[in-house]
Amino acid sequence: MNRSAQVAMIALLGVLTLLAGLAAVPVLAQTPPPAPTESVTMTTTKPVSVTISVTPAVTITASTTVTPAADSAFGSVFATVVTPKGQRLHIRSGPGANYPIVDRAVSGQVLPVLARDSAGAWLLVARPGVSTPAGWISTQWVTVSAPIKQLPVSNVVVPITPSAPVTTTAAVTVPGAVKPVAVITPVAPVAVAPVVAKPYSPPPGIYGKLAVPVFDTNRQRYDIWMVNADGTGLHSVVENASAPALSYDGRKLAYRNWRVDDRGVVIANADGSGAWRVTDKLEDTLPSFSPDARKVAFSSYRESDRRNRLYYAWTDEQNRRAWEWGAGNLFGEDPYWMLDNQITYGDIRLSDMQQELKVMSGVDASGQQVIWTTRSLRAPAAARDNRTVAFMSFDSGNWDLYSIDLVTRKVTQLTTAKANDGLPTFSPNGEFIAFVSDRTGAWGLWVMNADGSNQQLLTKLPGPVDGRVIFEPDYLNNGWLEEQIAWAP
Repeated sequence: MNRSAQVAMIALLGVLTLLAGLAAVPVLAQTPPPAPTESVTMTTTKPVSVTISVTPAVTITASTTVTPAADSAFGSVFATVVTPKGQRLHIRSGPGANYPIVDRAVSGQVLPVLARDSAGAWLLVARPGVSTPAGWISTQWVTVSAPIKQLPVSNVVVPITPSAPVTTTAAVTVPGAVKPVAVITPVAPVAVAPVVAKPYSPPPGIYGKLAVPVFDTNRQRYDIWMVNADGTGLHSVVENASAPALSYDGRKLAYRNWRVDDRGVVIANADGSGAWRVTDKLEDTLPSFSPDARKVAFSSYRESDRRNRLYYAWTDEQNRRAWEWGAGNLFGEDPYWMLDNQITYGDIRLSDMQQELKVMSGVDASGQQVIWTTRSLRAPAAARDNRTVAFMSFDSGNWDLYSIDLVTRKVTQLTTAKANDGLPTFSPNGEFIAFVSDRTGAWGLWVMNADGSNQQLLTKLPGPVDGRVIFEPDYLNNGWLEEQIAWAP
């Protein structure tokens, strides 16, 4: 890493301090410094001039020409990640295990260190070239190139999704300087880009592929089948598995594995090859990929009270760890990770056993709100417009499909057949909804327009979707009420 990059990372600390409204106190001298004084300078979309003063003395002017001091604590301290084989170090938004994970680092990776927390248990490191430009790592899993006591003390919480780009043209002046740290002069503003979903403009029509769970009545086991969106090419891809989910790009498949020696949520290529297990409990089910496919959300009743809770796992790790948002213990089931990084899910209100459709942030589980309350709600699935959610309900005394507009909260009944209609999923362009039904006397895969019109059979399925797996306890055997189908390009 060249010195220009090192000093650019120094400026990031100032940006983060401003965003969090924090006064970080550098400790570079051998004697304790007096209390700091601050004034701030930065430009956003509307330029505002400010100055930062902290003791001891150092002058940093934003630029691209760098003259750093050879022994600058800011420019020369690095942390090398040392984790067990196959495990990654989590980078968090704040100095503690309760903060959201923003990224991970592999063993051997070297990260520039910007600051430490007051206890010296967490380090703030720079992450150039990514949307969240810094993060916190635990000192337990790193070796540091210099004594940690040299570093500034901070407890800044890194904003994960800034609301607008921020650029700095700040001059930072610290009176009583012992030695200069660096001088930087910018050629162009350095922007911290917000994490936003890219505009999605899919082609019209029916295309892509669908993944469907099918129960083999002879073996009394579930298998996952794949079929083209026009109903052709139906074939089995994974045995002893159910509850399939496809990534947004259609390249990855997630599912619940029923194999006795390999239970949990499994990630594989869309054709079923290259499978690897990311959790280890059979109660873990109904996975859903994040928009970038780096994580998979799922629900599980793995705890002794058998209540459904929401978890997530990293899709490229095999340490079989179920992670929770924040303090955890987030009750809910049937999560669906939407393209705008929100998650819609179902929950049960224990006071009257009504079922609720909720949404929350997929980043940190914030913004939890109830969208709809009804007597029966299963298998919520969102369109890529991040506005429309389809679900199945027994409210009418029959399993039918409904949709809800998350903005107006208007609910529309889509099917009325005197049969079991359920497990909806939207086409990649949002024009159509696929679902399963036994309305012909046998189970089949059906498709209709998103408003419920023009319902047609795509293909007959080689078995039912509702089944009870042999040799499994009753609490694990919930049939199609714990299943889902998926549609991707």
